[in-house]
Amino acid sequence: MDKSDNKRILFYFGGFAPVGGIETFANNLLSHLQTKCFSCQLLCWGQISPLIKNLKHEKVKIIISPWRWGCQWNIPDWLLLPIGLQQVQQADVVLFGKLFPLKILKKLRVKAHKNTNFIYITPYKPSLPINHLEKDKTLESLNLFDTIIVQSVTFIKELRKIGYQKRVEVIPYIPHKFGLLKPLPQEEELKIGFLGRLVEDKNIPLLLHAFDIFYNKYSNQATLEDREIKKVSLHIFGDGHLRQELEQLTQDLGIQPYIIFHGSIPNSQVEEAIVSCHLFAFTSRSEGQCLAALEILACGRPIVATEAGALPEILSDSRLGRLAQSPHPENFASNILEVVNLLTQKTMTPEIIRAAYLERYDSDKIGDRYIEIVKSLIS
Repeated sequence: MDKSDNKRILFYFGGFAPVGGIETFANNLLSHLQTKCFSCQLLCWGQISPLIKNLKHEKVKIIISPWRWGCQWNIPDWLLLPIGLQQVQQADVVLFGKLFPLKILKKLRVKAHKNTNFIYITPYKPSLPINHLEKDKTLESLNLFDTIIVQSVTFIKELRKIGYQKRVEVIPYIPHKFGLLKPLPQEEELKIGFLGRLVEDKNIPLLLHAFDIFYNKYSNQATLEDREIKKVSLHIFGDGHLRQELEQLTQDLGIQPYIIFHGSIPNSQVEEAIVSCHLFAFTSRSEGQCLAALEILACGRPIVATEAGALPEILSDSRLGRLAQSPHPENFASNILEVVNLLTQKTMTPEIIRAAYLERYDSDKIGDRYIEIVKSLIS
């Protein structure tokens, strides 16, 4: 009998948003594990979403508490705990998508069977504690996990500095499988895209300032080369509490006619949104794996990004785009212009991008790496 037969995997999630990278990853990972004869279960709080419905369709068991966002003091996580204490007793492996409060983790660890393995999967670079007391508390939390999975080799160094000495593996998030590769848009308009939430960490003001500079650079280059200037537009796919502020900034910069805010888009329309653009830009201050970046590359579209999270590792292959060495609008605009020129010269094409992407980020191969980790932990 295969070691996966009847083995129970519990993804102890916490708040499950309708749209998000970690939520999409949970959907992809649990669906993949379920197809490989594991018995998978998701424990979370939030609302029923298309991703939740998809997991149910894949026969993943769902236990969901109706508590919503906006609650303070981790109240929804504490209300979820009684159910969690019951479920960890039945699990062979417990996956965590975030670092819960230490008191919650300790209660779960005590209640779990002695052979139950706890795995923490984090897309974020670990933050170094500011003092010894914080370091001791952080290390105590991390040591409750048997294995930590990160998305960049550079993150391992931070874990070791904190003092975590157990097993650490580097495995990317599992991206969606996309359909047939589609060519770049053929209309006489250059479309730059952004895909994500409109929150502080994404640093959209930098993108808007960079776009303003890029537009002038692009127009000047066309004038010098004595060719017609294409219409240029920036398409922002996503929503968030900063939207009104960002819309005002486009007016202040005088670029409002060139910026289109599409709002939040459902998962079913992500691929359509991606292929409608020529390239994408990320100006994040802080970033994790950035599943959106993997989805974009899978569709054969290049990326220009800042050095945040795992983006330096993703874009270490120059066939996939460019990494801005400085978080300055001028520098970022220059990198956008370089990628646009490569697309124009057809030395960077959707075919080249997807081929380079699949060398490292094929979803089935990544999914199988997670299975190898899980099987290695099951006695």
